[in-house]
Formats: sequence, C-alpha cells, structure tokens
Amino acid sequence: MKITKAVGALTTLVLPMTVWAQEAAAPLKPYTPEGMSLWEIVKAGGWVLAPLVLLSVIGLAMVVYYFLTLRREKIVDPDFIEGCRRLLRDKRLDRIETLCNSSGRPIASVLRAALDARVARGPAADTLAMREAAEAEGERQTAALWDQIHYLMDIVVVAPMIGLLGTVIGMIRSFSGLALDISAAKPILLAQGVSQALTCTAMGLCVAIPAAIFYAYFRGHVNKLTLEMEAASTDLVNRLVAADAAIKQTPGTPS
Repeated sequence: MKITKAVGALTTLVLPMTVWAQEAAAPLKPYTPEGMSLWEIVKAGGWVLAPLVLLSVIGLAMVVYYFLTLRREKIVDPDFIEGCRRLLRDKRLDRIETLCNSSGRPIASVLRAALDARVARGPAADTLAMREAAEAEGERQTAALWDQIHYLMDIVVVAPMIGLLGTVIGMIRSFSGLALDISAAKPILLAQGVSQALTCTAMGLCVAIPAAIFYAYFRGHVNKLTLEMEAASTDLVNRLVAADAAIKQTPGTPS
C-alpha cells in the first residue's frame, strides 16, 4: 500500500516535469505579425492624412491636364504657322487677323497683338510699335505657361510641411501619453504616436516626390515650347513687317 502511494506521488511529480521538458525542447515558432492594411495605415496617420490625400488627387489631376494642354500643337501649331506664312506671302493681312481670332493658340495671340498695333496706329504704324506689342504679348503668354506648372511646385513645398505637422502631432501624442497616463502601458502609447508620426512623414514624401518629378519634366517641356514659340513668333512678325512695308509701297493692295 505504501509502495503504491509512493509510486503515485512520484508519478505526480515527474509527469508535469516531463511535459515541461518536452515543451521546452520543442523549437519556437517565429513571430510573424500580419502586415497593416491601407485603411489601418490611414487610421494610424490621423486626420493629417486627409489634406495629403486631397493634394495627391489635385496633383494627379494637374498632371493629366498638363499632358493634355501643354502639347506642341496647342502652343505652337505648325499648321497655323504655315497658313500665316502663306497669307503673308500673298499680303492678305485681313485673313491673318481672322485666322488669329479663330485659332486661340498663344502664338496666334502674339501675332494678333502685332496686327492690333498696326491697326491702332493706322498708316503711321512703324516697325518698332508692332515688334513691341508682339514682344509684350509673348512675355505675357510665356508667363501664363509658367504659372500653370508652378502649382505643382506648390504641392512639392506644401505636402512635406503637412507631413511634418503630422509628425510633430504624433510625437506630442507619444510623449504626452507617457507623461500623463501613468496607468497605461507606456510602450503602447509611444508606439501609437510614433506610428502616426512616421505615417504622416511617409505620406507627405509620397505626395511631394512624384510632384517634383513631374514638375521637372514639365519645366523642361515648357522651356522648350517657349523657345520654339519665341522663334516662330519672331519669324511671323518679321514677315508681317515686310508685308506691311510692301503694302504701303503698293497703293491699292488689299490689307
């Protein structure tokens, strides 16, 4: 009877130790946390991500708009230039004015400004007046092209600043929680604030970097278009001045 009790007690002590040893000897499974979804990332960033998302949508719309409008045929239309040259050879200045009014291209506005100066001064119109009017309108059209793409640079500047604001708010949240909420788990509070800070910083850069890349592209494209527009408008104004001089020397020629 005593032997049976001793065996039972020994079994009671040894069996848990054996199970514990087996669990200890088993290989540990690596901890693999699940990745955050996009919505969880947005929630971690807080309200600061709302203006960043809005800026990203606006920037995308601008890029699409620039690709559609800042094209060579929209700024320096080769068909328009060739038509003007043909009319200038025939000294049909009245037809050129109609063509400029119906075109709507920046180069058409430059040539129309020279024609308006010629009409305003009448027979006393000189070469300098037409050239000055064309040059002033050319500068205005060039400034309008550059002003369009400057909105992308505004996004490049503003987006990181909004992201930095979210970073500061997240750090304030972290350290305020550590200082005021004594009962809560401090590592959790710190992790929440840092997560918000890093999310806002990353989102600000994700908006600003593509905007900067597209701004660099459109800056070179606009520079090329303005140079081409300047060369074409100079050529047309020179032809206009020559045609006007020929008309004045030949009475009865239609203007």
